[in-house]
Amino acid sequence: MKQQFLLEGHRAVNSLLRKLALGMDRQDLNHKIIQLTEQLFGQRVASILLLNSESNTLHLECAPNLPDFYNQQIEGIEIGIGVGSCGEAAALKKGVIVSNINTHPNWAPFLTLTNQANLHACWSVPIISSHGQVLGTFAIYSRTPSNPHEFELEILELLASLYSVALEKYELENQLNFFANHDSLTHCLNRRALLSEVEKVLTKRCFANKELACLFVDVDKFKSINDTFGHSFGDRVLLIIAKVLDEETSTCSKVGRYGGDEFVVFSCFDNQVSVVNFYHGLQRALEQALFINGIQFTVSMGFSYTKDPESLEALIAQADQSMYQIKQAKSQQP
Repeated sequence: MKQQFLLEGHRAVNSLLRKLALGMDRQDLNHKIIQLTEQLFGQRVASILLLNSESNTLHLECAPNLPDFYNQQIEGIEIGIGVGSCGEAAALKKGVIVSNINTHPNWAPFLTLTNQANLHACWSVPIISSHGQVLGTFAIYSRTPSNPHEFELEILELLASLYSVALEKYELENQLNFFANHDSLTHCLNRRALLSEVEKVLTKRCFANKELACLFVDVDKFKSINDTFGHSFGDRVLLIIAKVLDEETSTCSKVGRYGGDEFVVFSCFDNQVSVVNFYHGLQRALEQALFINGIQFTVSMGFSYTKDPESLEALIAQADQSMYQIKQAKSQQP
């Protein structure tokens, strides 16, 4: 029995690892690892909880065969010594095996809940990252009091390790995807992603009967800022502008860093008056934010808008031309 169980367990984990390497998504992995665990252990119910490291609380990732009322009651439970099996496993960074929930002090506060759910044993192991951080817990519940064999714990810990590898893989993919589409300094969309996102808006006609506006923002004398105050200060100016654009625009707006010191914003408005009012409000917000260390730094900002855009390039070109005229007028001022 032992050898057969271990053989099946290792083969199944290797199969999941291959599928993970080939691109299995998170939802599919959750389904398959729960299904595999319950198949291997028989007559038991599996649960995956993930840790919110800021609040030190556990949150449901996947436990489809536990009662909904049980999952709801333990959602957001704070980890700590003496808190069930999962709460203590996450706090201690080691497995906590409770063979009889009804007599174990960790579970005393939850007996009404566990009896209602007909849960009487819980074996929990922490999910630990390659850097030694607790990511969550992987647990097995039983309808009857029971102790695990040593080889069962081996497979349970192996499954938790597999899930740790998967979580780190997904996090790395998210980071790679983010920086493929966002500027590394300001975290605004990069030019390619900005145009792609707005093309989707044009295709879906999400702004029906509204004005689609494009704003083109260019930092005045940016080379002089870098030469005089240093590139770190120049970066600070760009970060301030990005922050203002993010805070002042609506959630459906698209904000991108178009070039070195250029930003482009696409947003929808009910009418032309709303566009103009927003433009002047954004000017004031940028002017206020760019008064730094007693020095007023400025931007030139042009805009264009239409209810029926022919192309993004045309809108951007009009906003760019508007910005250029404003910049030229500034340069002619005494």
